[in-house]
Amino acid sequence: MKKTEIRLAQKGDFEAISTLIASQNKSPETHCIHSDTGGDEKCILGELNRLAGDDEIRLVMSSVNGHVSGVLGCEFDLELKRGWLRGPFIVEPLTDWQAMATLLFEELLNTLPVAIHQLDTFLDIANNRGNSFYFNRGFEQLRLVHVYVCPPPRKPVLVEERCMLLHPRQAKKFVELHDSVFPGTYATGQRILDKLDYLHRVFVYGKDDEVTGYLYAIIDDDTGDGSVEYVGVHEEARGKGIGRLLLQNALQWLFEVKKVPQTMLVVNDNLGNARSLYESVGFRLKYSGVHNRKIWE
Repeated sequence: MKKTEIRLAQKGDFEAISTLIASQNKSPETHCIHSDTGGDEKCILGELNRLAGDDEIRLVMSSVNGHVSGVLGCEFDLELKRGWLRGPFIVEPLTDWQAMATLLFEELLNTLPVAIHQLDTFLDIANNRGNSFYFNRGFEQLRLVHVYVCPPPRKPVLVEERCMLLHPRQAKKFVELHDSVFPGTYATGQRILDKLDYLHRVFVYGKDDEVTGYLYAIIDDDTGDGSVEYVGVHEEARGKGIGRLLLQNALQWLFEVKKVPQTMLVVNDNLGNARSLYESVGFRLKYSGVHNRKIWE
């Protein structure tokens, strides 16, 4: 007789959970892009341990006769009152998918801090069952997004002297530009400034204290991969190649200085010009996903 248990996951469960997530992420039909950290269980485990150490994640799990049969998690930011769902990951035929997903979701909501008032999901476009699950629970589909990856270039990347690292005197203008280009994003201009260090860099195109364009690039703590997080250019200066110059400088830093194995970025489906720009400097489409969101008072 099967004995099913649903409970809050503990640190001792993370290894088995990481193995399950890595296995399910190999198939587009069960792929959760937000939990696709490095693509293997070792990277996923490292991220889970880091987030748990900072008390920024909750994971609920189900087990059948002692074997992990399902997992649903949420990484959250209390200051922003937001959470990012991971999963659901459910093993069949150990359990019924819909029934278990519902139980895990209800249990997860009960364990989240009461301050959380917004949840986002980022599942593969082929994960029809997962996307439908959230849609049926009041989530709204916001957009189709694409994940791109760039391998190390075969030739040295040419850099542009007019692009440089953000200087303190340009901080105010950078914040103004970022917050105007990406209003409402979880990473405000000030939050980016607060994170700047040897793994988090802002490149700018401008003169003196002016910022005509900028690019925010990071190196992921868990995977060692590079990531282009934001690229923004003043509206009146667009179409002049500034974004391309910023990309070249960032890629030179990531690949030639920091020696990252690859660099990732995410772009909305409707930004055709941006996608063409990224492809022109070596980025290639890896997979596409659906961004869903639910907000409540």
